[in-house]
Amino acid sequence: MAYILIDIGKQPEEPLNVSLLLPLPADTPYGNFQLKWMDIISRLNEANRQIITSYETWCAARTGSIEDSMKDVFNMHRFSTEYAVTGMRRVADELVALVWCMHQLRDGGEIPSRVKVDTIGLVFKHKYYGPDDLFERHLDLIKLLNDLSNTFKHSFIQSDLARIGENEPLVLALNLERADLDNKPLFYAVRVSEFVSGYTRFFHDCREWLRTLL
Repeated sequence: MAYILIDIGKQPEEPLNVSLLLPLPADTPYGNFQLKWMDIISRLNEANRQIITSYETWCAARTGSIEDSMKDVFNMHRFSTEYAVTGMRRVADELVALVWCMHQLRDGGEIPSRVKVDTIGLVFKHKYYGPDDLFERHLDLIKLLNDLSNTFKHSFIQSDLARIGENEPLVLALNLERADLDNKPLFYAVRVSEFVSGYTRFFHDCREWLRTLL
C-alpha cells in the first residue's frame, strides 16, 4: 500500500542535506535557531518513520494471519500512529514559537524576553494568526492536531478504543473532557493520508515565510 509522508525534502533513511537548512539567527536569547530548525527536520523525519510503521502494521493487521498477530501488529499500528501525531504536535509547537519570535524580530527589531505564543493551543487563546495570516489558513488542521494530541496525552478512556481503519490507516481517538461523565465522549476518526497532507501544507507555509526573512 502506498503511503503519504510529511514532505520535508528527504526520505527517512536519507542523510540530512544542507539544502534543507535555513540560515536563521544563531545567537538568540533562546539558543541557536539554526539548530532548532535542524531539530524540527529530525523530529519530522522520525514522525515519518512512525507513519511508515503505521501503514505497514495496518496492512499486516488487516491480513489477520496468526504469524502477524504474534508480532503484536495491532498495538504496533496503534502506538506508531499515536507517536507520529504527538511528534507532529511537538514540531507544530516549535514552529509556532519560532514564527512568533521571528515575527517580533521583523517588526520590532528584537526578540522579547518572553515567548508569548509557544504552543498551538495559544494560537487560539491569544488569537494569534501569525504574520500575514500564516496560521489562519491552517486553523482547522491546528485545532484538530491540538485536539488529537491532547486526547492521546490526557484521555482516561482512550484505552477502550480497540479498532483500526477498514480501508486505510486512521488516527482514532476517544476523549472524555476532564474525565467527567457529565461530558459527552468525543470520537475522532481521521484519515492518516489526509491529516499528513494538511500538515505538510502547514509546514511548507511556515518554512516559506521564514525564508522570506533571509
